[in-house]
Parts: sequence; C-alpha cells; structure tokens
Amino acid sequence: MSVTLISPFCILLLLIPLLFSSQGIAASPEHHSAAQAQHTLKYSISGSGTFYPYFTNDPHHPGILPDLVARILAQASMRGENIVLPAKRTNRYLASGKIDFDLISPAWLNSSQRSDPRFVFSEAILPIREFVVTRTPAEPLTSLSGQMVGTVRGYYYHDDDIFTRVDFESERALLQALSKGRVELAIVGDLPAKYWSEQDKVNLHFNQLHSQGQLHIRLRAEHAHLLPRLNQAILTLQQSGQIARIETYYLEHAFAGRDQSE
Repeated sequence: MSVTLISPFCILLLLIPLLFSSQGIAASPEHHSAAQAQHTLKYSISGSGTFYPYFTNDPHHPGILPDLVARILAQASMRGENIVLPAKRTNRYLASGKIDFDLISPAWLNSSQRSDPRFVFSEAILPIREFVVTRTPAEPLTSLSGQMVGTVRGYYYHDDDIFTRVDFESERALLQALSKGRVELAIVGDLPAKYWSEQDKVNLHFNQLHSQGQLHIRLRAEHAHLLPRLNQAILTLQQSGQIARIETYYLEHAFAGRDQSE
C-alpha cells in the first residue's frame, strides 16, 4: 500500500485563500454599513395619547410628531418602530433601554435632567410652548410656589419641586378637571389646550407662559454616533420646508376657521 504525503507548504497554499476571504468579509465596510442599517430604532412619541395635534391616534393622519419622526428617519436612511406607551412608561422604557429615543423640549426639564449623561440631544426640530391656564381671566401669577397645580401624569415640569402636582391621565382630562373646579391652575401645551377646550366647550384663560423651547430627539447615549445623520436629516427637512408643511397641515385641520396668529 502506498501513502501520498502532502507537504506543509501545499497545505499552506490551500489555506491562504480561505484566510484572506474570511478576513475580507469581516473587514468589509459594506458589511458593516449593511449591519448598521438593519438596526431599528424604537421610540415613543404618543405623550398622554391625547396630545393633539402632536399625536392624534388616527393611523392615516397620526399627528405632527409621528409624521415628523417618520420623515426624519427616512431622510437619514434609518428604520424606526413607534411603540405607543403612556408618558410615565415611556420615561421608564427610555431609562432602561427598551426604547432608543423620544421627543422632548429641554425647557421641560430641570438642570440635572438636561445634563443626564445617559442621553444626547439632536438639533432643534420644532418650537413648542406650554402655559399656566385658569378658568377665567386673572392677574398673572408671580410664582407657582406652594400652589396645587393640575398636571399630566408622567410629564416633566422643570419646576415641579416648588408646587404640588395633581396628576390627571391626559390633557383632555386635565382641562375637564379645571372646568369642574377640581383644580384652579393647570399647566398644558397651548395647542392641546386650544383643541380640547374647543372640542369639550371648556372655557379657559392663558394666564402666563410656563415654558418655551424647541422639541429635540432625546437619544440614548450609546447611539450618539447616529446624531450626525439625524441632525443632517433635520436640517435638510427644515431647509426644504417639509417640517413647516407638516405642522401647517395639522394646524389647519385642528383649528379650521380659527386665527393661528395667537
């Protein structure tokens, strides 16, 4: 019986193409880019569920925020999944990493919340305001210190350490409570307040501005490498007028026949 011996040199010649092939796949920039593109960012932007016109619960016209985020992600060539959660659970999910981002105005946050190292913020997307409201006209408040103030459960208020929160499940429930005298003061966004006061025939007075700022994407810090793409997408959509058109569409439908110059 004869045995054919293969020299070590021949074995090495056979292995070299395989080694280079596997290294090429591992180091391929196209491979890394494709893997990164497959990541789906999870987010929640539903607020209380009655954050109209920012969130409408209408699958065909879901609101300013769902439309904005979908457009930003598409412009940035990213995939996203909107998970509808109550506001309080949104905060818990974001803190634990179950979702990757939300939309928030830093003006709603106190200084420690704004500087939380777990998160990074995108460029500004859209202006937003909230007011202290009362049932009837009254002298502007000088301070909320020591007051009982109607608020939305799970929402941030930059100064809620100086007043007593009386939480309600939504903007709509909050204004109904104000109308019934269950609270004398409430903090609510100007657009949701206008919408629900008209829908439910609730008389209210905008007593004073409580916060004024811009909405930003608040992104978990481990995704900070995505910020340049997101920021470029936001800038592109602003410059092309697409963000303004989305806002105008919902304002016209929410407040048809009303003066939008307020």
